[in-house]
Amino acid sequence: MWVLLFGLLAIGFGTIAIELGQSDTFDLRNYHLYDGWAFWTGRGVRDYAAAQMQSYFNPLLSTFFYLIYTNTPPRASAFLLGALQSLNLVPLYFLARALLPAALSKGRFWFASCIALAGTLGAAQLAQLGASFGDTLVSLPVLSAFAITFARTNLTMQRAALAGLLVGGAVGIKLTCAPFALGLLAAVIAPSWNRPQQWRVPAMAIAMAALGFLAFDGFWLWHLYREFGNPLHPMFSSVFGGEHAASLGRDARFLPRSPWEWLLYPLIWLFQPLRVSEQAFFDLRVPLAFLILPVLLWWGGADAGARDRVRSLAFALVIAYWAWLGVFSVYRYIVPLEMLAPLLVALILGALEPHRYRLAIFGSLLMIVVTTQPSDSGRLPQYEKHFLRIDVPPTPGLDRATVVLAEGEPLAFLALGFPFTTSFVHIASDPTQYPIIGRDGEAAHRLAAATGPLYALLINPDSARTALARHRLELVSPCAFVRSNLFPVRDEETPKLCPLRWKPADGSIEGG
Repeated sequence: MWVLLFGLLAIGFGTIAIELGQSDTFDLRNYHLYDGWAFWTGRGVRDYAAAQMQSYFNPLLSTFFYLIYTNTPPRASAFLLGALQSLNLVPLYFLARALLPAALSKGRFWFASCIALAGTLGAAQLAQLGASFGDTLVSLPVLSAFAITFARTNLTMQRAALAGLLVGGAVGIKLTCAPFALGLLAAVIAPSWNRPQQWRVPAMAIAMAALGFLAFDGFWLWHLYREFGNPLHPMFSSVFGGEHAASLGRDARFLPRSPWEWLLYPLIWLFQPLRVSEQAFFDLRVPLAFLILPVLLWWGGADAGARDRVRSLAFALVIAYWAWLGVFSVYRYIVPLEMLAPLLVALILGALEPHRYRLAIFGSLLMIVVTTQPSDSGRLPQYEKHFLRIDVPPTPGLDRATVVLAEGEPLAFLALGFPFTTSFVHIASDPTQYPIIGRDGEAAHRLAAATGPLYALLINPDSARTALARHRLELVSPCAFVRSNLFPVRDEETPKLCPLRWKPADGSIEGG
């Protein structure tokens, strides 16, 4: 029955993804397509920071999106991703079925299914259906690890190993999963912290988590270390060293700003969503989970048979929340908690009488789903024959050229439409963010070594003149438009390919 139901729901989610339209986001244009293409085609070090600092993220997830988007029709790729993202229903269903009170023995299948469905209709999930963010894909191994760990009593070595492998692999693919890995491992360790004879199971989970992480990210850490002397290039250069990048400052835009916000942040962003997101949204799930988790951590729920597991689940999520709050505070990175929140609501209502309990569950789930308002994640108004169209104007020597990017605009994806032998170099648009000892220094060396023509690829040429002047470069008219279906048709927002020339030398190149 559940296979049939979830199969139908997968078709439904895929259809919704098609109706939402083709994804067209900043991150897609900046690095989701470029990173996957560069890794898959083996461009190596031909380009330098074309997708800005995101050029050096683990490329596995971006490669997955690149292959789907470029090898299937746009509607098919949206459907496939939407159907795949719907699979979060499965671990949510099994976890709900295991933890719901015994009083719900009648109709347990439907209650667990409704809870799982409510979990996958949240603001982050709906905004990302068919899109390339990846948060609702790496949530699959995270939620599966939680289901394996907490759906049964007496965690065995085999289950601990599988859960650790899944959550470690998720972190390897996308580092933003780290808070949930920390929470899961803390919950596994907690019952055994003062019982050395029971450390085999936690030790297995930790070891397999490390193995999963290295299996999916070890190759990339080694690559970055060999190329730049820093396995996390361009981040944490002050710790690991590396001459190519200064240590990037922390992105503090979404962090709490006062002690009250640190204590009550979900209740604040409920009415001020731009505190944790770049687009407005409304979702009751995480604020409700924030209020419920302390109670479940102390009480454990109404079902004595599942009480210890509920407490452990609550403990894992509390640790994950605080780790997320202190490191990221970006809403879409906490999507596993968003998905688990309807289950937490159902567990806190377990003290009610059975007939009232059923009504309360359906009423609360309905309220949560109906009030959800996802953000506008960026969609095209219509589908074209192919996911990506890039029209590069005929340009002399483009196959030998070096193209300079000098803005914070997401233009790296346009490299897919240029000759494969064209090189791309991104120079710092803000010298206060990337000091001379950082990325701009290496960019200057690349430009000085270029043997072919130099061009700039820009949205607003006037805004890039200062950055270009730091490298003794100036624009030469005329510029030609590089058009794509992922950009508006308005000329002022269309990328321009402009010839460059060296200014007369008046000293050494700044940053070189």
